[in-house]
Amino acid sequence: MDLTPPPSDSAVVVAVIASFRRPVELRRLLASLGGIRAPLEAVVVTDNGNDEESREVVASLGEKAARLVPPVNLGCGGGLRLAIDHAIEEYGDRLTHVWILDDDAVVEPETLARLLAAGEAAGADVIYPMVVDGAGRIGWFPGLLRAEPWRAIRQVDTPAEYLQRCGSRPVAFSWSPGVCLLVTARALRSVGPPRGDYWVRGEDLEFSLRLTARFPSAFVPSVVVQHLQAPVTNPVARDSERIRYLAMMQNLGFTGFRLRHGRRMLRTLPGNSFRFFSAHGWTPRNMSGLVRALWLGAVRGCPAGDPRANALQRAGGK
Repeated sequence: MDLTPPPSDSAVVVAVIASFRRPVELRRLLASLGGIRAPLEAVVVTDNGNDEESREVVASLGEKAARLVPPVNLGCGGGLRLAIDHAIEEYGDRLTHVWILDDDAVVEPETLARLLAAGEAAGADVIYPMVVDGAGRIGWFPGLLRAEPWRAIRQVDTPAEYLQRCGSRPVAFSWSPGVCLLVTARALRSVGPPRGDYWVRGEDLEFSLRLTARFPSAFVPSVVVQHLQAPVTNPVARDSERIRYLAMMQNLGFTGFRLRHGRRMLRTLPGNSFRFFSAHGWTPRNMSGLVRALWLGAVRGCPAGDPRANALQRAGGK
């Protein structure tokens, strides 16, 4: 199989987004996408919440945007799956890349062109940029496969510091968050879209591991994308975040113990467990919640959206 991506001047890209009642974040992202011309052919949004304000936000992008409304909340994984299937069906063999974006990401007008060029130069089918928060600090980085860049990305605070230490050379990775992931259509057709049964959190990790197990990847440190998460400030939001985190741990348990391509996730379980307790407290409730989440994922073999074990989903929405 020829794994060399097509040249960027012939690219046809469709951006896909899954959103649930976050019109403010979605409007901001779509406004940033509105500044991108060819090769961004279309934007497909799965509106899991089917709310009027999100409908108006998508409509504001004009004919370039399509809004899909599933009969039930599919979660992030299922929503992205629906949008990707729509893009492949709608654009057929013309489609060269799918651009997966979180609804709280923000891109620059040249972001797509630079990612395409870097992916072409690196011979990569799976491409991820440097992702920063609103203050410009590095976060949401991929699992880099070279030792020095992997140490650096965890130690430095800003893209400038990373570039000074490691340079701008693309680096292969094994897993990545789903904040901004550019994937060739042929890789998607080969490995399939994100899993729908992961419901929320961790679907991006499993999906990127599945991709990079078969196709070349490139982390592009010279291209910066913002990830502007809303702060968690009230008890209801904090409890919802706790439920989402447990869903992620359940999915990580399933990925690491049940999937051959997911073994690399096992090394992340101690660190993610510590971060869960640091954020939500070392309480008996949280300890039992984490044990249950890992047992459901690793022992019972149930992702967080599995109908046999979706108590977290019923409790927390998305």
